[in-house]
Amino acid sequence: MEMLPVVFLLFVSGTVFANVQISEFFPFGHGTKDTLLHSNDDGSSPVQNISVVFEFFSEHRKQLFVNTNGLVSFRNSISTFTPEPFPNIGALVVLAPFWADIDTSRCDSTCNIWYRESMEPVALSTATTEIRKYFPVMKHFIAEWTYIVTWYNVPHFGASSSELEKRNTFQAVLITDSKSAFVIYNYNKIEWIASSDIPAQVGFNMGDDIHFYSVEGSRTSQIINLPNLSNVGYPGKFVFRVDLRDIRPAPTPGDPGQCFLKAADIVFVVDMSLSIDIHSLKNLMSDVISELPINAMECQIAIQSFSTSAKTELRLSDHKTKTEVLAHISKMNTATGISNLKNALSSTTQMFSYVDKDDGPRSYAKRFVVIFTDGLMVASSELKTQADLLLSFPKMIVATVGIGSSVKHDHLELISTDINSILRPSANIIWKYLRSNLAVPGCLACKVDFGGELRILLDSSRSISQKLFKEGRQFIYTLIEELISFNLLNINVSVDIFSEDVTEAIPLQNISGMKRKLGGLSLVEYNGNHVNQSLLSQHIKDIGMTSSSTNFIIFISNGVFLDSHLIEKLKHSANEQSIIVSVGLSEDNNWDNLEDLASYGYFVFSSDDAHLLARYLKKEMTTTTCT
Repeated sequence: MEMLPVVFLLFVSGTVFANVQISEFFPFGHGTKDTLLHSNDDGSSPVQNISVVFEFFSEHRKQLFVNTNGLVSFRNSISTFTPEPFPNIGALVVLAPFWADIDTSRCDSTCNIWYRESMEPVALSTATTEIRKYFPVMKHFIAEWTYIVTWYNVPHFGASSSELEKRNTFQAVLITDSKSAFVIYNYNKIEWIASSDIPAQVGFNMGDDIHFYSVEGSRTSQIINLPNLSNVGYPGKFVFRVDLRDIRPAPTPGDPGQCFLKAADIVFVVDMSLSIDIHSLKNLMSDVISELPINAMECQIAIQSFSTSAKTELRLSDHKTKTEVLAHISKMNTATGISNLKNALSSTTQMFSYVDKDDGPRSYAKRFVVIFTDGLMVASSELKTQADLLLSFPKMIVATVGIGSSVKHDHLELISTDINSILRPSANIIWKYLRSNLAVPGCLACKVDFGGELRILLDSSRSISQKLFKEGRQFIYTLIEELISFNLLNINVSVDIFSEDVTEAIPLQNISGMKRKLGGLSLVEYNGNHVNQSLLSQHIKDIGMTSSSTNFIIFISNGVFLDSHLIEKLKHSANEQSIIVSVGLSEDNNWDNLEDLASYGYFVFSSDDAHLLARYLKKEMTTTTCT
């Protein structure tokens, strides 16, 4: 810089010594293959092409600059020597461990600015240890990359011979595991704070007036106390996470608020055809959206409805608040026409085709399409092609929610990311699915278990012919053999035959021992009597009383024995952990009764669906526990 007419030197009497020793810095200097920034005043390194994408909020950078005046910048080099207050709007996207007027042109080898990208084991191990220590929820974090910049013994511009003895030593370390991003500032000694009337600025700046952090005391004489300050309880050390919605210090141990959702662009595709109960659907969507953090940096919502034709209700670029989204849902039209999902998926694909344009999604956001439908549409090759095109987008997950009185499961599989992305219409289930996919990587340790009970009840009443009874027995054979092939542990199964009595054909036992018991099922004969409703209701109640885990009560019947009174009685008899599944035998089905009996239309199957039901039961009995 040019010499100012008047120079103010701001010091505090007495030197403030380090609280982070040099030995505790990330290694730097000649022995670490660091690059030495040439001696200069107001200079910068050449552009540094880094080997990862460093996520600094909505800035996803592959380049950076090391600046003499205590800054690491991402968009351009910075020669400005007078520190500016944060927030600073515009192109000033920086990490500022100590933004002040540093001059290394007069101190020869006694002062240095070192920098390097490092994926060496020592640096990664140290980075992993530091992040796990100061972010307890990140106990599974493993650093994959670091960038280390060290300002060693640097003086200020315009220092006289005596003032040249006052030096600062500090370090900035950028860390990522390719998913989450952190910055550490280490301060060894701060012996000067300015060469003009404005002391150093310390913190971060995104340039958008929203995402910035200024260390207390910045641009005042108090900033000389940096070696005694900290946001993690270790004097001279600051640790920040910089890839979430705002810049936050490290949490206190056990703080659950650090498993924030990552940014997501979510399109809800909503079936408004005549087969849908729109009132229930709107309530379900509202319950899900009420849980989501909807704002400019996290979740953004679009809604695409369809019946005979598709309609864009909300675009991602509308940037609606949660209140506005919920208000729009409440005003959506009643059901009309038939399901034309192909057009809706085509319109949804267009939404994701213009990344970072006014109409499109954000390049750094995860992408979700959640389709609410019963699947009662033509499963054409054009629909499959459109679904595959949508699934081909990077960071895309397509989930389907089976709604309505009956669900065409194979059509949902056709358009979903996988079978685990096919969800029953429960706000809690949908929210957990979204949360698990948007959870901060490394934040949670999740264990997957399979467990539960299957209570199979086969109708042997007068309305069932011997042929249908045999068909029901065959369904049970196929279902259990398929489940056994999954090698599930902790699954118990029973088979009961009901009409005037409830006959225990196979008592409740672990599924691993079912194969040898299945042969005995063939000896059970058709009864052909009326159903004893009171006895059946009591049996369902007993199941709920003896089961401590989630249990599935699988009715295999044509539904003729049911009436509205009995359906309500059976549902009331089942406990909260019981899910009722209806399997319709093929002749003269009363589908209305079977659909009403099932906990959701999602749990209504035909007698041809043994393999399909087995897969769904496996998924539904999967419990993921995260700590």
